[in-house]
Amino acid sequence: MTPNTPVRVSILERLVPSIAFIIAAMSGAVGGGMLIRFFNLLRESENAGYAAFFGGIVQVEYVVIGVLVVAAVLCAIGILVSIIRLFTTNTKASPPGLLFLMMGLLSIVPPFALHYVMHMMKGVLISPHTPEGGISSVASTIMAVAYFAIGSAVVIALVLLAFSFIPFSSRPGRKSSPLVCLMLVEFVLAALIGIYFWEARTSVTERDKPRSEYDAAPSDEPSDDDLDSNTNTYHWPLDSNSKPTGTTISGGVLNGKAIEFPQPAYPPAARAVRATGQVMVQVTVDKTGAVVSANALTGHPLLRSAAVAAARQAKFKPTIFSGQPVNVSGVLTYNFPGQ
Repeated sequence: MTPNTPVRVSILERLVPSIAFIIAAMSGAVGGGMLIRFFNLLRESENAGYAAFFGGIVQVEYVVIGVLVVAAVLCAIGILVSIIRLFTTNTKASPPGLLFLMMGLLSIVPPFALHYVMHMMKGVLISPHTPEGGISSVASTIMAVAYFAIGSAVVIALVLLAFSFIPFSSRPGRKSSPLVCLMLVEFVLAALIGIYFWEARTSVTERDKPRSEYDAAPSDEPSDDDLDSNTNTYHWPLDSNSKPTGTTISGGVLNGKAIEFPQPAYPPAARAVRATGQVMVQVTVDKTGAVVSANALTGHPLLRSAAVAAARQAKFKPTIFSGQPVNVSGVLTYNFPGQ
């Protein structure tokens, strides 16, 4: 055999890193499956709100971290095998290093895609201003990425198994490229684990963050007797316990004061998980009776955006305080019995 005659590539040197890469890819599949199940059980969080949502997300993140750590340990063993082969005489050739690099980077696609979509979900809920459509607007993307993570992980696993056992030849001699490329993949895995760990800490913080409930029945709410039928306005009673802040006064629950009170649509994402319950929306009504701001305080995450959208369309009679028109801050409540 001449020195340049191709010889069979070592199965052992291929197998250990391939198993590590398969496990890394399967972390995305496991997380994707948990995310789908989480969405199917999300309706149980209707009374817990943010705590239940972030509690479910952190469970997915911790499981993915655990699987990625196993993959990183196996990758480290593959690095050790490459080091041993680099300094010993072998009858089998080492595989090209670029193959390891390509396979390793391919294996992190499923968990990275899962991280991206979970980060997007949390961004929608943490944002102080709920985007149009809220989390319902990204629900289809979330489910699509979850199924993509599962499907791509299976395909990548099959490719890596083929790479491990299908015989092929390469030039003999000691090669440093497999070692270098495996170390690069190990670094990427460690970085991904760090990213997941940081996101998990964020989820735990949001899960445990105390969130105040809005007082649904303040004592300074006007009654229908305060309605001036001639001017079609509410005259607020003077009360030492209810003083205006600037030109805005507190109005309590405003459902009964609305002259136009559109009902919210039942979001498709909420229907998919049969989400039900009540949503409380804090609103500010200007001097003309139009809603100028709306923000969900409580309720199921998948129902909040629909309630906010309906609240923005509500109309009220102007309110008079001490002879002057004023803004009113209060709460609108919406019930979603399910469909």
